[in-house]
Amino acid sequence: MQQSIKSDVVIAGGGPVGLMLALGLAQQEKQVVLAEAFLPAENAPNSFDGRVLALSHGSMLVLESLGLWHDLIPFVTDIYHVHVSQKGYLGITTLHADEVGVPALGYSIQSSDLGRVLWQHVKQHASIQVFCPARVVDFQMQSDKVQVQISVDATSDTENTVMDVEAKLIVGADGTNSQVRKILQLPLEEKSYHAFGVLAQIETEEHPNNWSFERFTEEGPVALLPMKGHAHKAVLVCSDTDVERIKGLSDEDFMALFASKMGERLGAFTKVSPRIAYPLKETYVAQMAKGRALLMGNASHTQHPVAAQGLNLGIQDIEVFLNHIERLMKKTSSKEAAVDFGEPEFLADYANVRKPAHDKVMGLTDGLIQIFQHHSPIVGHLRGLGLMAMQAMPTVKRRFARFAMGGQK
Repeated sequence: MQQSIKSDVVIAGGGPVGLMLALGLAQQEKQVVLAEAFLPAENAPNSFDGRVLALSHGSMLVLESLGLWHDLIPFVTDIYHVHVSQKGYLGITTLHADEVGVPALGYSIQSSDLGRVLWQHVKQHASIQVFCPARVVDFQMQSDKVQVQISVDATSDTENTVMDVEAKLIVGADGTNSQVRKILQLPLEEKSYHAFGVLAQIETEEHPNNWSFERFTEEGPVALLPMKGHAHKAVLVCSDTDVERIKGLSDEDFMALFASKMGERLGAFTKVSPRIAYPLKETYVAQMAKGRALLMGNASHTQHPVAAQGLNLGIQDIEVFLNHIERLMKKTSSKEAAVDFGEPEFLADYANVRKPAHDKVMGLTDGLIQIFQHHSPIVGHLRGLGLMAMQAMPTVKRRFARFAMGGQK
């Protein structure tokens, strides 16, 4: 079967960036069609798995403006303090929320909880039409519109359907392997760190009391992110040659290894969940806009998780894009419905605005890895001096904290 409909925008991908963008556009009275490949159900291979995410203060403000934060509050854990150190050398830096005048430096949340709240809001919005499970299979761009073909999988009540959607804009928020990017034939720049991030939920004898810890080792950083009760999100970065050994460790041996890297800062580690591991790489699409198509989130950029900026950078992209549309609407004298936010020059201008922020964040994350995994003792002592210098200069600490909390804020 084939059906034709009209909309203002088509969004490919129902991950956090795609859903937040859909809600933001719907609040601007845009008609949105969203296609997501996987049903939003427990244990589905979608964007909302068992991982724990770190939301920055800036991301919280965006979620608040979208009317989401109130429903997320029961699921988040505030981060008031951050402790940064390196193994084998002197030097620490601590950051505190009260030093920069914010209620919290950031917030941790289970991705499954975030996904559940986002989907609830999307399904309740009359301006958002969801096709799931469904995929964008092709599109053709014309001077004033884009024709998008969406394949909708059969259900118990329906058969396979191809939706032909006419829109002003198509957004690829469909992840690193973006189908939208492939159709656009935009090259993906990729850098492998030859490392894996091993994630787990781990418990300590003492309550985390809203402290987050990150410690750099020559094998890679380790981190603890506070969660409810005595639980933390634990991250251990290891080389790709060592990941199988670490995945095979018993719970007791894994906790002992983690303690040897992080130290028992909150007493002994008492319990750990099953571990998951994923390869670490940096990806970037130099041209995020082409014609009436735009790439957002992981479809446009992914970073090493060392600075916890991946999702937060995608949320900043949404904020700037929505503000860009508002300014366009104020400039035009025509009716709001006639505003063409898919116009190629408008999208190219937005891309140019975002590029410096992308470069800064990606430079920061890659630079931290290069500096802190350098094996020279001289570099190690210089790192320690740098951490101590930051600790001793409150102005520098505040500038760094504000950048980490929300880019330009």
